[in-house]
Amino acid sequence: MVQIKHFENLCENKWQSLLLGNGASIALHNKFSYPTLHGVACTAGLLPKTAPIFDKIGTTDFEHTLLACWYADKINKALGNPSNDISEAYEEVRSALISAVREVHPEHANITTELHRVASFASRFQTVISLNYDLTMYWAMLIFNEKNKNWFKDAFKHGVFESDWEYLRQPHNGVQGSTLVFYPHGNLSIARDHLEEETKIEASPGATGNLLETITDRWLSGDFVPVFVSEGRSKDKVAAIYRSHYLTNVYEQVLPKLGNKLVIYGWSFDERDQHILDAIFRNKPEQIAVSVYINQSTDDPAAYCSRVISAVKGLSQDTAVTFFDSQSPKCWNNP
Repeated sequence: MVQIKHFENLCENKWQSLLLGNGASIALHNKFSYPTLHGVACTAGLLPKTAPIFDKIGTTDFEHTLLACWYADKINKALGNPSNDISEAYEEVRSALISAVREVHPEHANITTELHRVASFASRFQTVISLNYDLTMYWAMLIFNEKNKNWFKDAFKHGVFESDWEYLRQPHNGVQGSTLVFYPHGNLSIARDHLEEETKIEASPGATGNLLETITDRWLSGDFVPVFVSEGRSKDKVAAIYRSHYLTNVYEQVLPKLGNKLVIYGWSFDERDQHILDAIFRNKPEQIAVSVYINQSTDDPAAYCSRVISAVKGLSQDTAVTFFDSQSPKCWNNP
């Protein structure tokens, strides 16, 4: 029988990296449990004309569909043959995405206390990998940095990604440590413009709580499309990753360098994210600690542990796997 410990009982090990799955976001706000943003939009009737476009492309991913409409609109205009249908399709998909995100995303003020806990927990690690598109980790970083200077770094400088990010691990200006944060599937805060340049949309000074509105206003301008991959099969996600300079760098350079001791919180080990596991195991970690939500009713904890062990051992027989209760005190957002 698999033993599920409290996280503090595992802390004799010096854990180097933290990987966050959707369960980490759900712990902060239950609306993140919606299966897909596409499903939210369809249920609300927000795609009356463009649902066939998703079907034709063979995806439920907004980033892919929005980009396809965006390119089609730009090409038609460049050829002197603008199409109202394509322009309207782009606007409908964009509006549906904005509405779906606003539907599931919490307000900053409603989770501030939990964000403090999240930041404190995440600051223990050298590297944090968030597979989630939402702003919760970004907000937590900003809150922690207000009192701890530039502890958290996401490798964007003045909105531009630093490909040679390794130097950022060095603390400076009297800071006692550092944690680098990356988003292998992108984030609401990352966008690309019509020149294919990628940028991070930053909060205005003193206006962290308005960041989501700032982001959607950029989308509404028509000059930016989001860079995040929230849906699709593993191979579809890999294709989306290779459409982005930032995502490609994280996938090829960051994930294989997470170190020998990795903590995974709130990740389902779903086959749709097999590419993430494959990338991590290019350099096989020695130990992995995986959170288990022991109160779950939809999945037997023992069955989940078995699935995790099978997935890990399929890639490395030498990697030790331990399990901890996701609701352990002072773990993630727990008091």
